[in-house]
Order: sequence, then structure tokens, then C-alpha cells
Amino acid sequence: MTDRNDQAGISSEQLRTLIELANNSAWKNPDLDVLKPGPDIEYNELAQILQDLMRKSHRRGKLILPDLTAHGNETVAVFSDYAGESSGDHHTYSFLACGWNSCGAFLGKVAEIRKQFGMGEKEFAFKDFRMGQMQRALPEYLKAADMLLHGFLLTIVVDKRLMTVFGPNEKATLRQLVGVLETAGLGIWKPDSAEKLLRVVHTVAFLVALLARSGQKVFWMSDNDTICANEGLHRHALDLLARAVGVYSQGRKFSEFGGAAPFKDRSLGHLDLLSLADITASSVEHYLTLRSAAGGNDFEVKAGSPSVLQWLAHDGLLLSKMNIVLRPGDNGGIETANIEFNLTEVPDNIIEIPVMI
Repeated sequence: MTDRNDQAGISSEQLRTLIELANNSAWKNPDLDVLKPGPDIEYNELAQILQDLMRKSHRRGKLILPDLTAHGNETVAVFSDYAGESSGDHHTYSFLACGWNSCGAFLGKVAEIRKQFGMGEKEFAFKDFRMGQMQRALPEYLKAADMLLHGFLLTIVVDKRLMTVFGPNEKATLRQLVGVLETAGLGIWKPDSAEKLLRVVHTVAFLVALLARSGQKVFWMSDNDTICANEGLHRHALDLLARAVGVYSQGRKFSEFGGAAPFKDRSLGHLDLLSLADITASSVEHYLTLRSAAGGNDFEVKAGSPSVLQWLAHDGLLLSKMNIVLRPGDNGGIETANIEFNLTEVPDNIIEIPVMI
């Protein structure tokens, strides 16, 4: 969570308060060993990749995770959204894990932003970035998330040449996954949907096992799409999540466990959190696809996307971010890397908040 405090316009006392808040909210000496070795457990490659990249980022001093037990938080909530199914070179998945009981300040501020910019009940959505109100409100919405939302935003980009991250990169693996889910009583899925379901659910389960503690409540909200297309499929997805969390969390007990797709009766609070995953996944996928098509030439991204990409270039006071990419490697393997966005010009009015981890 680093920024410079040149010309930031805050007093020394205010800076000390921010430093104390950031340090009291960060997870000191995090235990990144989610995957515990055992004779009867074989972890999938996606989970192994997540753990490996987090360890490497931590060793480089690049990873700051939130302590989601801080500030009396009782519920760990995960909001997930996805991009790239209909076009582009990548599937992109964004996951916001946050302390639900400490979201009030953020949601209250977003309500003010809605009123200030005439947003009404319009959700922040990538597909509507060309709206004037959206473009004007977006920087303030992102700033509110950085300053007031206690959480961790993980974005996973998967090259579409990787048909699967759960076995050999071939269609036969997808068919096998369909059979495994059906045999386990988890419904009948199309091959591509089965792969997506497993990618999403195992990532959510990994984040829950990483960030939640025994006795806390766990809540997952996913965008309405193929893995939550109807109530039956959504129930199967929640069942699979419960099983995966049981494997990763190694005996931890959560007091309540549940999930939802966006409610028919609009809940702006939930949507304002889910929207952070939506605009992140879509902006990153949009940028990477245009960059690939440009072949090294200059290109212009959709209005609104620059605000999101610049926001991803730094951690916030309470919200940290991580972006990774998976692509085909040598000999049929998977090559992985962190994606880092950097500002070409660093603003003067930035605040540097040192966090000891």
C-alpha cells in the first residue's frame, strides 16, 4: 500500500492515523501455506499456482493481504465476476474478498457518489462505461474502494489456448470433468461450463481457506451467468464450493456458509461490491485483447477503462490487489506470471502509507 505523500494536503496527525489504520488492517506474517500435504489429498494445478504466486509476491514484498478478522468482522464475503466468453483472447476472472461487516463506510460513500453524479440506482458496469455520469463517478467510486473497503481483489487471466487448468490441455479432459461432476451428484454441465465452474469455485474456496477463520461466516455472490444460470445449477455450484472449502480449510468450521446470485429485488449494496469485480475483469480483458491486436502499435481503450487500469497500478489504504496470467508453457505445461500495471506519470497528490508485513 504505497504512495508518495508529496503535496498530499494532509497533516502529520492525519498521516499517522492512516498509517495506524492500514497497519491494523493488514495481515502480519500471513500463513500462505493453504495446501497442506497429506497422503489422501492431491491438489489441482490451479490451487498450486495460486499458492506459488502468492508466496513469490510475498517474498518480493509485493503482497499485502487483509486481516479479515480485524475491526470485529464476522463475515468473509467473496464477489466474483468474469469476462471474455464472447470475444477476445483471454478468459478473465475477478474475485473481491472483503470483510462484510466493515463495508458500511464504503457503501455509504458510494450512495453519496450516486447522488452527486446523478447515477440513481444504475450499477457500475463495464458495458455502460460510455455513459457520462458513469465516467464522472467512476474515479470517485474507485477511490472510495481504495480508502474504505477492507479486502483483497484477485484477477486471474487465462489464455484461451488453455482449454483446461485441471489436467492435460485437450478436449478429453473437459469431457472427463463433466463425468466427474455428474458422478459426484453435482449436475450435468456442458464441457466449457464445467471447466469454468471448477476455475471459479476452486479460486473462491482457496481465498476462503486463506482469509477466513474458524467461527466466521462465509458468503459468495457470483454474477448471473452460465454457472449460475438457474437455481439448480447455482445449488450445485454452492455444493461444490462447500466441498472444496472443506478440503482447503483443513477442519476449520464456519458458523454459516451460503451464497447467492444477484437478487431479483435489486440490492445496491451487494451490486456495488460485485461491480468492482465486473469492471476489473472486463477492463483487464479488454486491455489485453486490444494490446495483442495492436501488435506493438498504439491503441485506445474504451472510455472508463483507463481509470480502472490506473487504479490497478497501486494498492489502496485498505484494499490490496493482485493480477496474474496463465498461458500455455513448454511441453504442455502452464506458464504463469504476475501482471503489473504501471503509471507513465505519477501524480503529485499521492499519499505514501508504509505497512510492515
